Amino acid sequence: MRISDARYSRDLRRYQLAWRLIRHGARTRTVERWTGLSMYRIHTLYEAYALQGGDAPRALPRGKAPHQVSFFWRSAHLKCEAAVLGGFLKAFGVLPSEPDGSAVEHLPGIVRGERLCAAFEEFKAYWPTAESTLEHAILLLTELTRGIEIALERCASCHILIVLDRLSVGPARCAFCVYEHQAGLPYAARETVSADRVAPADVEEGPTQGSLF
Repeated sequence: MRISDARYSRDLRRYQLAWRLIRHGARTRTVERWTGLSMYRIHTLYEAYALQGGDAPRALPRGKAPHQVSFFWRSAHLKCEAAVLGGFLKAFGVLPSEPDGSAVEHLPGIVRGERLCAAFEEFKAYWPTAESTLEHAILLLTELTRGIEIALERCASCHILIVLDRLSVGPARCAFCVYEHQAGLPYAARETVSADRVAPADVEEGPTQGSLF
């Protein structure tokens, strides 16, 4: 491949990644950081395609990107989303193998950005009603890579994948086990409880990560 061909291929991938990020509602600064494109080129790309009836947001999001991991602790639902999303980031090779605070600034890039989009798209296909956005996925990736406040661990009771709050006190438990523990019935022991104590109607339907990771 000639140098000019390699440069064209690299630039094409930048624009393709930028468009995927825009479609998922990423802010302009996020697109700029992950693709290396200038603000002018990003806005030109958006105006050229999105305003012609594309499937991107009607306007590029403004304001600060999510930057507090407390978002994932707002509810048991979001805790489950974080665990599933973290599992996809790991499965698609977006998350580094080991936490490394010095690696955070090197995360943005074309290859990892393509993997990030693929992981998020699979996450949304698996859980269409999830509240977590692509920007939240980037926040989760950043903080898991930093490894100071959160980490991927296994539930101490049922051993499914969870996002552990390193600043919390007590054993690492998933949202289901925490609920059952507070109710006086460990979640891991549910299958051993007789049917007259746990009715089928008590089991809430919805996406779970136990079968995937």
